Amino acid sequence: MKEFRISIYLVSMLFLFFSYFSCTGESTEFDTASLLVYVIDNDQQETPIPGVEVIVTPGNIIKKSNSKGLCRFELKPGDYYVDAKVCCIGPGWFLYHEPVNISLNESKTLKLHGCLSCL
Repeated sequence: MKEFRISIYLVSMLFLFFSYFSCTGESTEFDTASLLVYVIDNDQQETPIPGVEVIVTPGNIIKKSNSKGLCRFELKPGDYYVDAKVCCIGPGWFLYHEPVNISLNESKTLKLHGCLSCL
């Protein structure tokens, strides 16, 4: 019976020890924010433009817009640039180099316009 009490005591102490450090340590898992980049047509319906390469720097994170014209980036708080080359009749291309500041637990949306008719 005495060994059982000692075992329970040791397990309890270990639980308290690990609970303390897991609550006071810095978390990295949730220290991010979302950046949603929509690539859309200049029309009134804002029709999505799929397949556009979007680059976020620093980090050179590259994604292509999906069928909804969306690229989703999970980033640490800080200052970034969003770069993209989107086709458009007339000027030929819109070259985007948009500054973005992301705060902790923030979800930010950026719309990049182009022309579906030139794709």
